[in-house]
Amino acid sequence: MLTHPSTNNNRNTSNTLTQPDHPKRTDESMTRTEMDAFLNDALLELRQAELVTMNTHWQWSQTELPHHTFVYMHKFTGKLVANGIESLVTRKSAFLSTPGTSLELFSDADHEIELYIIHFDLFRVAEKTEERRIYERELGSPVTGWIQGPYYGIQRIAAQLTTEASQTSLKVQLLLTDLLHTLWPQEGPVHAEAQDEPEQWLRSTLQYMRENYMNEIKLEKLAELAGMHPSYYSQLFKGRMQKNPIEYITHLRMNRAKELLMTSELRIRDVARQVGYRDEFYFSRRFRNHAGYAPTSYAKQVHRNIVSLSYPYTDHLMTLGITPCAAQIQGHLPHVPKSLTLPFHAYEPWEQGRQAFLDVNPDLILTKDNAAAKAMEHIGDVAPIITVPWNQTDMFGHLQKIASIVDRTQAAKEWLDRHERKAERARKKIRDTAGQVTVAICTLTAKGPRMYSNRNFGHVFYRSLQLSPPDRIQKELTGKPEGVGFNWMSFTPGEWDGLEADVLLIAVTSMHERTTLLQQITVDPLWENYPAVKAGRVHVIDWNSWVVYAPYSINIQLDEALSMLTNKPAFL
Repeated sequence: MLTHPSTNNNRNTSNTLTQPDHPKRTDESMTRTEMDAFLNDALLELRQAELVTMNTHWQWSQTELPHHTFVYMHKFTGKLVANGIESLVTRKSAFLSTPGTSLELFSDADHEIELYIIHFDLFRVAEKTEERRIYERELGSPVTGWIQGPYYGIQRIAAQLTTEASQTSLKVQLLLTDLLHTLWPQEGPVHAEAQDEPEQWLRSTLQYMRENYMNEIKLEKLAELAGMHPSYYSQLFKGRMQKNPIEYITHLRMNRAKELLMTSELRIRDVARQVGYRDEFYFSRRFRNHAGYAPTSYAKQVHRNIVSLSYPYTDHLMTLGITPCAAQIQGHLPHVPKSLTLPFHAYEPWEQGRQAFLDVNPDLILTKDNAAAKAMEHIGDVAPIITVPWNQTDMFGHLQKIASIVDRTQAAKEWLDRHERKAERARKKIRDTAGQVTVAICTLTAKGPRMYSNRNFGHVFYRSLQLSPPDRIQKELTGKPEGVGFNWMSFTPGEWDGLEADVLLIAVTSMHERTTLLQQITVDPLWENYPAVKAGRVHVIDWNSWVVYAPYSINIQLDEALSMLTNKPAFL
């Protein structure tokens, strides 16, 4: 029995509005749990869902909305007027209003418009017994006004509603339910980096799949972990991940198989078993259907559509003549691929959404080992993830390893030969003009001063130019492989014993604030007695330009080092 009373049964009547960047809910005392409970024993009916796209001036108005109305402005510049309160819109925005609201939209001229308008009715249980349920129309909502993200999730559901409005009422109701759950604010402040984070039910099942993809995984088990009915779970999963759970598991398995085929000498039978297939012939058929190649020939294929999750490896790829389809970027590059917002350290949050990776459709994802776990967590189903360990070898080893993966071994050899010839010319010029000098490379960061060895900042001076480091650095390097085993040592300003050098380079993280940073080291009373200071051979270099330990950047650093050592420097 479904009744539609004409009287207002509104439990939450406030329509308080704020500016778009300040979301507001109508009942500030309600928690997320209480708002989720609001939808229990509720029915949702879609009345209309439309997508508006155009490139001309546009306006829309309803003096008294007959239904709950949600507007998502994906591309819209103009103003929204709700119950006479005007707000400017200049970016992605979302607005939810209740029946009876006066709502108007006015776009600016000469701006592209892409927005979704969704009208729906909400019915709550008024009477519930074993024999029957009576629903009454609910005119209120725990949340009204401006909504703060997650805009990718909102757009995905809104787009499905506009294209599937004619589908079964159950499917549309599931989509509407998912939309409202998405609109409810999270407990505590919502940070930008969390807007694309999956919900708890999705996180737990994704983790289970990543840890158990090599075993049999049943949909019922995943639904149990999520606390949902299997069909409902599958529907929500596909809406969130753009593939159903079985497809997700298959993609995980196939990508792990690709990684093994490219980086190991395992037989096809062993690869199949490691990724969850007992029958190698069945695995081979599935692999061919998925990858377009038989497993026996996949490793020989040349992969050019590559994503780099590490800015040094972005440099390596471009040195080898390959511009990634998307990459983490820092330092100098000959071309600029699509930039990805990725953490520079393992402890930093992952901010980049999945859609950026899906849009470029990579064949291969390249990463350092410190980012491998996060890459697997967020995009393990998108493409094979090849990890090149960072500390096991030096820059030359990184180049040769990456070259072998992308079939550019000859290009790597040619670069190494050119670099050695360039370094030899520089060494000769330095010997002729400066003689045999010792060089110290110091970095000033928030973590304190460091003195570097023959890796990173010291590579150009100690390996390319074959100059001598301070005594304490040289003692630490004794017996260790070049570029591996000892990178830097911390020191206290004033403790210069064993760190003296003819030339001192000081790398600062901010050239604009270098005076403040240098005070950490120059206030020491022994500073004036340091050999490089007395000789007027102290140079300040940009930390951001010199931190990139990769071929293209190393060549630029070599030119800068040659200029510093063969010309009279300006002190500090």
